[in-house]
Order: sequence, then C-alpha cells, then structure tokens
Amino acid sequence: MVSITDKFAKTPLGPNRHLIGVAGGRAAINTPCLVLDIGRLNDNIRKAAAICKGEGIALRPHAKTHKCSHIAKLQIEAGAKGICVATIGEAEALAAAGIADILVTSALTQQVKMERAVALAKSIQLTLVADDPGVIDRIDETARHAGVQIPVLIDVDLGRRRNGVTSAEQALNVAGAIAKSASLRLAGMQAYASHISHLSGFADRKAASLECAKTISELKDALTSCGHHIETVSGGSTGTLSIDPELGCYTELQCGSYVFSDVEYDAIDLTGTGSTPFRPALFVHVSVIGRNVPGRVTCDGGNKHFSAKGTLPRFVDAPAPGAIYRPDSDEHGFIELPAGGEQPLLGAGFDLIVPHCDPTVNLYDYFHIVDGETLIDIWPIEGRGAF
Repeated sequence: MVSITDKFAKTPLGPNRHLIGVAGGRAAINTPCLVLDIGRLNDNIRKAAAICKGEGIALRPHAKTHKCSHIAKLQIEAGAKGICVATIGEAEALAAAGIADILVTSALTQQVKMERAVALAKSIQLTLVADDPGVIDRIDETARHAGVQIPVLIDVDLGRRRNGVTSAEQALNVAGAIAKSASLRLAGMQAYASHISHLSGFADRKAASLECAKTISELKDALTSCGHHIETVSGGSTGTLSIDPELGCYTELQCGSYVFSDVEYDAIDLTGTGSTPFRPALFVHVSVIGRNVPGRVTCDGGNKHFSAKGTLPRFVDAPAPGAIYRPDSDEHGFIELPAGGEQPLLGAGFDLIVPHCDPTVNLYDYFHIVDGETLIDIWPIEGRGAF
C-alpha cells in the first residue's frame, strides 16, 4: 500500500523528467517552468570568456545569477578563474558539487556564518570580503581556532552606499587589521559598481565607470604607499564588460547576467555600437488556461514566476503583433491581445524572456535544458534560497 507521504513525495528533477530525450518533448513540458536554451547559453559563456581573454583580464563570473553547479562548471571549463557568490550558503552548495575557487562577495558579520566559512575554507580556496576592522578581528579569531588561513578583499563603496569603505582612512584601518592577523591575508580589493550596470546610455555608463576607476586607483595608491600589496582588484558587471578592461584598475571581472541576458540587459547598448554580444537564453514557459474574456487570455505564469521592478516579460514568438504578457496575480498572467487579435487555444504554450534573470531564477528549483524542440536535461538550481 502506498502511503500518503510516498504518494505526494517530490519527484527528483520535477514532473518533466520523463520527457528528457523525447523528440518534441519541449512542447509537452508541465508549466510554468524555467527553460534554458543550451546553444545560446554556451555561446554567451564562450563570448564572455573570449572578451576577457582577449583583454588579458581574468573572469570570475557571479554565480548569484544562476546558482547552478552545471553552469559554473561550464564557465570554468571555458576559462573562468573561479566563481563568486553572494552568500555563504551558495558557496556551500556549489562547493559540494566540486567548485573549488569561490569568492563570497557579501560581508559576513554573524558568528555562525563565519564558522561556516572557516569550515568551508578547509576544503576549497575561499575568499571573503570585509569593510570593518572589527569584522576582521572576529574572522581572524574564528579562522585561528580552526587552523586555516583565509584571503580577504577590502570591500570598496563606489557610490551605492550599501557596503564598503568610503575613504582611504577606512581602507587603511581594514588593511592594518588584516596585517596584524595570523590567519588572514590581504589579497586585494573588491570594487563593484552595481548602481551603474543598467545605465541605458553607453556614454553615461562609461563616464560613471571612469569615476569609479578614479576612486579605485586612489584607494589602491593609498594602500600600496603604506606597504600593503594589492594583488587582486575584483569587480565589474555585464553592463560594463565592454568598458572595464580598458580602465586599467581591475584584475578580474564579476560579470554574471551575461549567461542568460534578459529583457533589461537586452534593452541597453552594451558595446557602444548599439548591439550586444549576448542573446537571451533563459525563458519562462507558460500555458494558456482561460479564454473567456475578449481581447485576452489567462496563463499559468504570475508574480510567483517572474521577478521584475516594473519590467514586463517579452515574448519570443508572440501570438499576435503587439501582444503583451502581464503577470497579474500570484499564479496567473494575461496575454493582452491587440484589437482583432485571435485568442490562442487552451493549452497553447509560450516562451517569455525574463525581465530580470537573477531573482527570477531564485523562484525555481530546476532549469529545463532544451536543444531545439528537445528537452535534453534538467539541472537543479542547488543554490536557490541558500543563505
């Protein structure tokens, strides 16, 4: 007899697992789900790697975008130096899958998180960031008791006013605390200008990047003039990938969203030529579930399936020119049709380019990997919700 627990147990890799390798299986997948085009993904990974290699700068992609060991491994195979993550939980999840060089880009201040970081540093190359001497002292004590040495980057504020040192004096205080530590090593600086990555105009983004580079150079000069060695300067983003290498201040770039692109990145001029080297590879696949209201149909993808700040998803192939997809409630969205537009049939499926890839990924457990019309694999998003 099958118990209630067994009957409703979560199926590994979800309800679409049986469609892997089935010809035309993409059209039959249960929706709403996250779909990833393997060809476009690989192209995006290769292009970013080639750009960095051609500029002689290291690439350390930010895995907060995908939180997936399969993708991290593809990035490293293509030439990435390592990866970075936003949380110690993401680091733990990806390290468990074999990723061995990880930078945690957010400061750790809770003792329990410091202990987790120190435990992880026993098995992989783990780098942390800090912007406060008091935090340095606490990480040092935790690492000393565990018998490990951890490289640390001084976190620099470039204008977001979120985290990071804001003056040479603060940077020197952090560097001094690291220098006194027996268990920490000053590895360099982290300087991430998150507030400029989506500036729509290329000229505006470049001007803002130049201002950031000035700040980085001034802080680096202050540190080196006092005898501190700055080996690494880590930062940058997909939005400034065509700008950062020529600034002369970064040694590695933390671009992340290039693997998928999205509506927001696809709308800005990434290169100064009006074009982008990356193609949208990530989609939410939805199905029509209601068509009783003229001029629209209801689909099964709502606010629980898209994450955006006012940006709408975009059709890959719209049911009619001018049709708009609008998430309307937790579980439902509408396809708003133009005047005279024919309603799609019940059960019809549509791929939608996600508005903002990073937080949308965090709404799902799996990527459904497709090659043309075939579902070729399902990849777990191991770092989802890991903190």
